[in-house]
Amino acid sequence: MKFMTMAKAGLGVIKGHFASIKGPLFVTLATNNSCQSHCKYCKIPKRQQRDMTTEEIFRLIDEISALGTLRLGIWGGEPLLRHDIVDIVRHAHEKGLYVTLDSNGYLLPEKREILDYLDHMILSIDGPEEAHDANREPGSWKKVMAAMDCRRPDKALWTITVMTKNNIDTASLDWMLTQAEERNFIPTFQVLHHSEHFGINDPLRPEPEEYRKALRYLLDEKKKGRPVGNSVLCLENLINWPDYNKNTLPQAGKGWKHCWGGKFMVNVDPNGDLYPCSLLIGDVPAPNFLELGFAEAYRRITPPPCQSCLATCFTEYNLLLSLDPRTILSWVLAMGKK
Repeated sequence: MKFMTMAKAGLGVIKGHFASIKGPLFVTLATNNSCQSHCKYCKIPKRQQRDMTTEEIFRLIDEISALGTLRLGIWGGEPLLRHDIVDIVRHAHEKGLYVTLDSNGYLLPEKREILDYLDHMILSIDGPEEAHDANREPGSWKKVMAAMDCRRPDKALWTITVMTKNNIDTASLDWMLTQAEERNFIPTFQVLHHSEHFGINDPLRPEPEEYRKALRYLLDEKKKGRPVGNSVLCLENLINWPDYNKNTLPQAGKGWKHCWGGKFMVNVDPNGDLYPCSLLIGDVPAPNFLELGFAEAYRRITPPPCQSCLATCFTEYNLLLSLDPRTILSWVLAMGKK
């Protein structure tokens, strides 16, 4: 992340701990639910919603920028399926936002212009070919590897690996770390955590001790200096999670006192609904940006009923927003890499 953006984020968090803030520092936006991949743990493409238009998303970007938002994380569905996705990312970039985008990579070779306006790209890859295709669909590994070849040396590349029965073995995890070392990207790892509205977890979920063994391996490799993107406290929280069948818990994790969803971070659904985070979509009332404007919708967000979750990204956010020094240092070092 740009140094100035990190500095502004730090000051914004400190201010937010002692006073009210006008808007969230971090916004994630699902631009669409549609996706051409058929991942076995995901049913987001089955959701039926109206996607916001280009003009509506531009207005969203303008309003969050005016309220002090620093980072916009774009996801889906598959955002590269939108015909206007380059224009959306360009507009956010021109507004001074730090912009990231999650993708399966299928369309990146033909839309590589988007890299001009992204601060970093996040590709979904679940390990070597057999493991990745078992999680997703035949031929998907070749497509994401082609996307990785599109990277630019001046842009950071991150990956997300979803750990399931198909890739929980040490060999698959080590393959990811070796690729990261050879290709110079930052790999992150997550357990199955989607709600019943978004995911199909049970058939692919490893046994609890399998998860803990894999997470301990990643923690040990990180301590050896290998490029594991997850912070130490994030991995420790996941290792100590009491029941992987439960995506959320009412108590906070180690390193924070309560969840910051709905204050420092919010998620915008494709139709403009605002939630504290994506795990609560469909489970709590959602004020709508298109009906109320962003500032008013943000003011009306329902506080999260939970305080910790299995989602790697929100665990990291809660640690960062709680000003945990080890996590801040880990992410400053990671975000400074190209």
